Amino acid sequence: MRPASLFRRLLCASAAVFAAAAGAQAQQVPEHDLKAAFIYNFVQFTQWPKDTLKGPSLTVCASQGSALYMALQAVSGKVVNERRIVLLPLADANAGDCQVVVATEGDRPRVAAIRRASEGGAVLTVTDDADLIREGMMIGMAVDAGRMSFIVDNTRAGRAGLVISSRLLRLAKSVQ
Repeated sequence: MRPASLFRRLLCASAAVFAAAAGAQAQQVPEHDLKAAFIYNFVQFTQWPKDTLKGPSLTVCASQGSALYMALQAVSGKVVNERRIVLLPLADANAGDCQVVVATEGDRPRVAAIRRASEGGAVLTVTDDADLIREGMMIGMAVDAGRMSFIVDNTRAGRAGLVISSRLLRLAKSVQ
């Protein structure tokens, strides 16, 4: 089996697991649950510099009250690369608190908070808003013709010291 095919199956299996946990059928996965599954996989296929990850957790920061924050609660507590994912409200985050920052359309007025939470460190930034990808986010998700797609700004990720797996990059709609 080709690695890209295997990875697609992994993404689909993750979405199905999240859907089953929510009591939904796999083909009727709510969009935000699917996005949470993709974010989980983005985390799995990203390497942080060894000296930046301290302690047993990996913190994902997102805006509390958003539908995506609620969906990310299904990811909280899961283990990725020997680290337990912790979900932290973006409003409570300071520089250095987050290893992943997730921003949505509602976060446009909080671009400064997003920058503060991700400044000066190896922070993976993910959004589902086209305007925020232009504000410096690394991965942008979108639903095109009923299918989830994503773009990656690998240059920004590299400047932050992150290494995104080539398997993930091959599945991206575009890579910069």
